[in-house]
Amino acid sequence: MAKVLIQNIADALNLSRTTVSKVLNNSGSVAPATRERVLQKAAEMNYKYFSLLKPAPEEQPAASEPPSVESSPKSIAFLFAKDIDNQHICFSMLPILGQIVSSSGFTLSLYPVSKENLFRLTLPDALNLENIAAIFCAEIFDRSYTEMLCSLKKPLLFFDAYAEAIQENLKADILLMENQYHLSSLTESIINRYHLSHVGFIGPYMHCLSFYERWLGFHLALQKCNLTYKKEMCIISQNEDTYFNSDRLLSQLKRMERLPDLFVCTNDCLAIQVMAQLKQLNFSVPSDVMLIGFDNSPQSSMCDPLLTTIDSHSTELGACAAEMLIARIKNPDLPYRIAHVGTEPIYRESTGLRPGL
Repeated sequence: MAKVLIQNIADALNLSRTTVSKVLNNSGSVAPATRERVLQKAAEMNYKYFSLLKPAPEEQPAASEPPSVESSPKSIAFLFAKDIDNQHICFSMLPILGQIVSSSGFTLSLYPVSKENLFRLTLPDALNLENIAAIFCAEIFDRSYTEMLCSLKKPLLFFDAYAEAIQENLKADILLMENQYHLSSLTESIINRYHLSHVGFIGPYMHCLSFYERWLGFHLALQKCNLTYKKEMCIISQNEDTYFNSDRLLSQLKRMERLPDLFVCTNDCLAIQVMAQLKQLNFSVPSDVMLIGFDNSPQSSMCDPLLTTIDSHSTELGACAAEMLIARIKNPDLPYRIAHVGTEPIYRESTGLRPGL
């Protein structure tokens, strides 16, 4: 099936590409009726994640009578500040999340958060708080924007958060996969299997809470194996362009006097980027350098060699997110929760290991 592009949606609706882009990226002003048409067509054409969610409903005129219990808000807003493609864990979480909240009488509506929203600390234009029962956030790692959302006094669940979120007592629930201990165990098993002494980490470990926990897991593995942390074996710039700009990543790898025997990467996407650059430098994976990713994304089982990773159990994460949102809506006074869903190591060719070996 051919990939659906913004231009395809524009052509189907006889609209300009610019107008469609504004709607899908929540940037600029577009008439509500046009916005609704674009979102419906994006869902019909299976454009990215729009096929998984119902578009945000148009605002309804204010009722003349005070709202009753039966007319209380029934929409859960899904806010995200980064494009979610089919490699992103949320892409796999959303179907079960939508199914469960729907069976509980709620709808899940999407609201992309633009760079302007983040800068100005504003909600997406189409979001009407009066119609919202709860807010579910993904890829929102800005501390100021997080604090703004907490000030709204709406039931609020973050899937992952900024790195220091746990210690700052947010007025919100946080959902994570278990990031630290299984990654530590996996890394330790590979170090011991091959008697490695040069092990490195790649990724902006302060980018978000899950990355920071993986960074801690990496250090725990070193401690358990009696290895010293060597900064020269790592690429830990906090500038994301370092990793997803292929030229910059290649430059960072070239600057290393010696590559480690094993790189632990913050996620699968980055590990696959590293794999590609190592091949360009004529290094073989796993013979010269072994790689570990995280998330068990679809691409991790299609790259060459297949990537050793950690399965985040996205279906269980989606179900847990639904349960936490509904529980918070029903009982806003519950103590705030930080929940971790269990993970599982998957051994593949990028570390030369198979389960049981």
